[in-house]
This record gives sequence, C-alpha cells and structure tokens, in this order.
Amino acid sequence: MLEELFRHRIVHINKFCLSRNSPTIHDPDSILPTKQELSAYLSGQLSLFPKGSGSTLIRWKRDKVEFIELFIAVYESNSVISTSKSKLTRKEFFGLLMWFFNIQIGNLDSSLTAAKNRKIENSPFLKELLVAFESYCNRKG
Repeated sequence: MLEELFRHRIVHINKFCLSRNSPTIHDPDSILPTKQELSAYLSGQLSLFPKGSGSTLIRWKRDKVEFIELFIAVYESNSVISTSKSKLTRKEFFGLLMWFFNIQIGNLDSSLTAAKNRKIENSPFLKELLVAFESYCNRKG
C-alpha cells in the first residue's frame, strides 16, 4: 500500500510540477522548487511531509470508529472525487486518509459494520463536530 502511495505522489509531482512540454522525470529530487514551493517550505506549510519519510507528522487522536464515522460521511456525500476519470473507491479514499493521519484500520468493512451496529446513537462524533462548529461560529472575534 505504501508503494502505491509513493507512486501516486510521483504521478502527482509529474502532473503538477512539470510543464506539459518537458519530459517526465522519475526522480522528484532533480526538480528544482518553484518560488511558491520555496515560500511554502519556508513558512512551514510542508513541514507535515518530511523529505525521506514514508509518513506524515500528524496522527488521528480520536477513536478509530470516529475516524470511520467522519470519513464515511465525507465519502458518501460525494464531497471528494477523483481527478482522473475513474471513480474514487472507498478503499482508495480510506487508504490515503489512513496514511495521512497515521492510523491503521485492519478490516475496513468489518469496522464499518461495527460502526453501523453500535448500540448508541448512530453518529455521536458528527454531532459533537456540529456543536464544536456552532460554538466556533458563535464566538466573538
């Protein structure tokens, strides 16, 4: 899975960082950064993606079921789509998010089933997020 993510990042770099007329370069280190990339690096925006590391510097702090609750809602609402012509699969979507947030969910399908069959209300985390956002909106300043 990690190898697929690296391939995806290389494709992304080739697609967005190289001009359409230049040949594809398979070594991202040979590409000189743009002014915007240097500015982003100097301002710390890229510090979550350390060079030479296979993971990000952030992690999911809450329970796995809350991770599933949030991102299944995002996926099911069709809020995120693939930039290619192929449909973004749930497995691909969660694979990227698990890598990004440094969280491992062994069997996504059984975890989804367990989340759906909880004896408590269906979406307590989403309701908590709604309260947090409303509180943010009501704050002065």
